[in-house]
Amino acid sequence: MTSIIPTPKVSCILQIKIVVSPENRETWLVLFKECFDHVVSEPEYAYFILGEEEPGVFRWTEAWTKDKEWIINGTGPDEEPYYEPYLKATAPLVIGSETKVEFFTPLEEMTMIKVDLLSFPPEV
Repeated sequence: MTSIIPTPKVSCILQIKIVVSPENRETWLVLFKECFDHVVSEPEYAYFILGEEEPGVFRWTEAWTKDKEWIINGTGPDEEPYYEPYLKATAPLVIGSETKVEFFTPLEEMTMIKVDLLSFPPEV
């Protein structure tokens, strides 16, 4: 049976760029995937997209139903118990001076998430 879950209202978008040395790419991805699985299970999470510019140069976008203050003031996902081990394990892999974090507030009149209902349920 197909079920459709309404898209939650996004209050904050977080974009991050991180650079790891190419020889540490696979290790970083394994560690990131563990943290990613926790983040996307958070009830306030709306969507998460990870991309790679070139080997070791990653950018991702997180959308949350809570605002920036919730994320940075000790109640957001970075305060969860899974986050600290990820940061500790990946810190030696990251080329730190190039890490960039940006917050945005979405403009509701210019927000669209496209869903292909013909592809539901996804084939496994």
